[in-house]
Amino acid sequence: MSAGEQGRMYTANIVDTVVFRSLGKPPNPHFDTLKHAIEEAQTEIWVPDLIYEELAANGSNGTATNPYLDHGIEEGWIRVVSPPDPESDSTNAESGSATEAWRGANHFLDQHSKYPTTNNRRDGSVVALAVHLFEQNKRIRVITHTADELLAKACAIIPPEFGSYEIASRYYHPPETTKENFPTVDSLTWDR
Repeated sequence: MSAGEQGRMYTANIVDTVVFRSLGKPPNPHFDTLKHAIEEAQTEIWVPDLIYEELAANGSNGTATNPYLDHGIEEGWIRVVSPPDPESDSTNAESGSATEAWRGANHFLDQHSKYPTTNNRRDGSVVALAVHLFEQNKRIRVITHTADELLAKACAIIPPEFGSYEIASRYYHPPETTKENFPTVDSLTWDR
């Protein structure tokens, strides 16, 4: 978190599955553009572990690899985080808001989705990660990026219920617009 370490407000960008799928697998010009925009914006991409797993495939030796994210993880501009999971027995009291936000997101998505529970747990992890980042950092803003309209609404509505007001939810529709609209400095910074 380079900007936050320097005393400025840090902007974390949380990205959902469809955004990565829309950009395609690296190497490609869209990922190169994204990497340069991230460097210029002095930020990183944050991804919940469930989103990483959704995009992963088993390698030839049986280990999970992620053709969309591993390159950025190795270079240090993509971070994979496990937000406190409401279905885990190891959730501690310190992570209560993120856990409750995940439950709230799951409920919201289940209530409004044509296909309840299909991907809602993974999508809810995006909301939980946002609240978790607010819990762990004092000088932070969060921008979520998704091509899922319901998830975009959940990201805008639920974190403020837990006191996390410095959040913006960016919705890309149709998903094909992601290639032009997402990997830019403007999309990754607060003051666009």
